[in-house]
Amino acid sequence: MRLLKLTLITIPFFFFDCSKDEPKGLTPPPIDDDPTSDLPAPPATWKEHWFEHEQLVTNVFHDEHLALYYDDNVNPSYTWPQVYISDMWEYVKSVYGDFGDDPRLYAILHTDRYSGGHPAVYMDAGHDYRNVVDVGPYTWEFEKPSDGLSVLTHEVGHIVEGAAKGVKDNPAWEIWKDSKWAEIFIYDVYLGLGKTEYAQQVYNDMMNQTDDYPTPGSQWFKDWFYPLYSQNGGSKVLNEFYELLAKHFPRNADGTKYARRMNWGEFIHFWSGAAGKDLKPLAEQAFGWPEEWTDQLYQAKADFDKITY
Repeated sequence: MRLLKLTLITIPFFFFDCSKDEPKGLTPPPIDDDPTSDLPAPPATWKEHWFEHEQLVTNVFHDEHLALYYDDNVNPSYTWPQVYISDMWEYVKSVYGDFGDDPRLYAILHTDRYSGGHPAVYMDAGHDYRNVVDVGPYTWEFEKPSDGLSVLTHEVGHIVEGAAKGVKDNPAWEIWKDSKWAEIFIYDVYLGLGKTEYAQQVYNDMMNQTDDYPTPGSQWFKDWFYPLYSQNGGSKVLNEFYELLAKHFPRNADGTKYARRMNWGEFIHFWSGAAGKDLKPLAEQAFGWPEEWTDQLYQAKADFDKITY
């Protein structure tokens, strides 16, 4: 089978408290409840009120996992997003657990508006306390990784890293930055949904991907995440990392948000705990071993001594 080349678009993203920067909008009154579900139906329309977004979007589909909204430029006859996004969010919850009391993901699709996409988590007032992905510059005619599918999945990956286990923010953000976690997340979602051809496209593309951090020429997917994932239980090891963060990493006073970012020694220690084995050799092979990581890892083992492997 001939595989299509995947161009994975990286969307800049920053974790923040939307309530500090965005006006809080009014939620439209709900439409009639869905007779096939115990959940109340989502609002029939939703007025965007964040960043440069100010469209009135319309609910075109909902089920127990998804509330899907289109702007006026999206062709309402395009229905594949209903199936894919709902199945993706159901899969995500099966791996990482619930994300707040509302079981739905709110997905907003635009056509030829805005650049890229962004997420929000249910702790954010600026997106009306919902788990949201909002993506703009695609037609959505076909289910193709290069035409919005992988960007949608990428943004859902940010919801996972930003709100898993009921704790806001991501201590590893400065280490893996915008896209390194997203790459293995997309790969796992495609495999989990049985989309093996798409997963193969991600694999082929990412095995040649290089970055300049933490050292020039680093190959995050090839040398770190794929070996970690493929040799240690797949999605189970991904989830276990967030389980350990929620159990052990420092939080703020009310316990709803991580208190700080982690350093490289802590990063390796927590992933070693998730895998159940010492990943220092894998880290050395993948990234080299700067001298300061030795002290950081030693301190991480002392500070988080309940994490064993």
